[in-house]
Amino acid sequence: MKQITLSLLVVLFCSISALGQENKIIKKETTVKKVVKKEGSQVIVTEVESVEKEKGAVIVAGNEEENQTFKEDSEIIDEENVLVDEVKIDKNNEALIEANKKKQEEELLKSQEAAKAKAEEERKILQQQQEERLKAMEENRKKLMKRGKGTGKLKKSKNN
Repeated sequence: MKQITLSLLVVLFCSISALGQENKIIKKETTVKKVVKKEGSQVIVTEVESVEKEKGAVIVAGNEEENQTFKEDSEIIDEENVLVDEVKIDKNNEALIEANKKKQEEELLKSQEAAKAKAEEERKILQQQQEERLKAMEENRKKLMKRGKGTGKLKKSKNN
């Protein structure tokens, strides 16, 4: 009975040690990227987890030689998981945008009013200059039409 249990224990330990010597390659690299985009008053937050796994085994010949050559059989697996994908509205930024819009509209109205006032002034100046020219022309015409006492009437020639 002792021999049977001892032999069973020896077989059990050998099989466990043979199974315990798995020559596997396991490599796992995890990278988390957080991207924040600001578009106007919207803030878009995206977190992406990128996992690169390498699984494989070391293959050696099944004989009892020492210092055997081996080869690695591995498989690379790439995974990407989106952890967070949020769109938030930034209230402070939205208020600033509204304030800037109102300020620009006010400046636009002021500039339009200033342009209208300037155009009105220029129109008045041009009208005044035109009236002065008309008066000067009338005075010049009167001077030219006035003839001295000793001069006679102008005769029209046929050549003119």
